[in-house]
Amino acid sequence: MGHGITEAQVHAAADALVEAGDRPTVERIRAHLGTGSPNTVTRYLDSWWGGLGVRLAAVRASAAIPAAPAEVVDLGHLAGGKPLCRPRGAI
Repeated sequence: MGHGITEAQVHAAADALVEAGDRPTVERIRAHLGTGSPNTVTRYLDSWWGGLGVRLAAVRASAAIPAAPAEVVDLGHLAGGKPLCRPRGAI
């Protein structure tokens, strides 16, 4: 049974450091967690850096396109490419 730190803990610590305005480093993450071997933290911190670009791109994409009201999204899904309403008297 493992008893060391997890990748999720290192990623959460790195996120917390960034939120606090600090650059995540091995030393800062170890201080934040109060434990962790430098080799393990380095490996997990490298994976955090590796996924950073994808996470930032996702945030930018969601911030660049305003969300449509839920009612509009629901109507679009229901229509399935067909007109959303019928002409008057065509019932």
